[in-house]
Amino acid sequence: MWFEQRLARLRALGVRQALTIEGATLRRLVKSTVAGTVAWEIAALINSPRPVLASLGAILVVQVTVRASLARSIQLTVAVTIGLAGSLVLGHLLGLHWWSIGLIILAGLIVGELLRLGPFSAQVALSALFALSLGSTYGYQRVVDTAIGAGIGVLVNALIAPPTYMREASQALRRVGDDLSALLADIAAGLAKSPDRSAVQRWLARAREIAEAVHAAEATVAQGEESLRFNPRAGAEMNHLERLGDARLAFEHAVNQTRGLVRSLLDLDPGLDAPELTPVLEALGDLLRGAGVQMGMFGRLQQQPDLAADREESQRAHEAALAARDRAATALRTMPPATGTGRLLASILVDGERLIREVDIRDGAHIAGVAVT
Repeated sequence: MWFEQRLARLRALGVRQALTIEGATLRRLVKSTVAGTVAWEIAALINSPRPVLASLGAILVVQVTVRASLARSIQLTVAVTIGLAGSLVLGHLLGLHWWSIGLIILAGLIVGELLRLGPFSAQVALSALFALSLGSTYGYQRVVDTAIGAGIGVLVNALIAPPTYMREASQALRRVGDDLSALLADIAAGLAKSPDRSAVQRWLARAREIAEAVHAAEATVAQGEESLRFNPRAGAEMNHLERLGDARLAFEHAVNQTRGLVRSLLDLDPGLDAPELTPVLEALGDLLRGAGVQMGMFGRLQQQPDLAADREESQRAHEAALAARDRAATALRTMPPATGTGRLLASILVDGERLIREVDIRDGAHIAGVAVT
């Protein structure tokens, strides 16, 4: 009992979350350990007096993606080399004085920034200082060991479980599809009950939140694209990346159209409870309900592209939405076309028709967003 109480208290304080390491971070830590150890051993084999410098270089360059590791390896090697060269030239010309040390530090920092060396911009000045204080022999050793460590870091990251982030991107788009599906289903149910203005405003707020989720998914897809550069697994994942990019664009368009039709509903209020609008609103609700099912299936197909059941469900929903579109169009013909209400309803119908076309997996605008079966 005492142990259970203490455990419950620790959980309440969030200790478990604080001590949890994400899988991607844990993989990077393990690869940094391997790279640092291998770099030390290789530097020791060539009789380097300071193999720790190789280990340091390897640990510093190992990043989440292979491309990021390669970029850091270049930045670190360039920073150390320029720092050594600067120390030799300026140290010889100026000598070692308090003011010359200051000039060397300033020059190193400026050069690091001008060369856009990122997190290693200060390494130019630091390498120059170490070379001045420990001698030029140290400087040569550091360049060699840093190059060894940087190269080992890139190789380890490329050869040991290089990440692709395709799964994370697929999951992000799956969540967008689920959110859009739920929102469209709620709008469809609300149209059958003549929703009030506050309900329509909530729909608009949710559509804006989903738009932000689409932007976040775009960043995840971009991370997936970066992870494939210089990645040995890139060939097998490139088609998947192209599909995700087109699917992300389909969802972006769908969110914009959803926001447009909700704004039209907001402008239509308070006329939603007019009896003559009931047939149109019911048909539009059926159209949006079918579009919602399509959105959900389109998102699921990003994560599980080979599910025949989801494809069949999407096609059935599309056909039902087309039938609802025709009913709505027929009902609209009975209304005076010049009225503001008629124009707003026609606008909603157009947005709804665009919605079902965006994620039509057979003949839609973004069929490249789903795998070919």
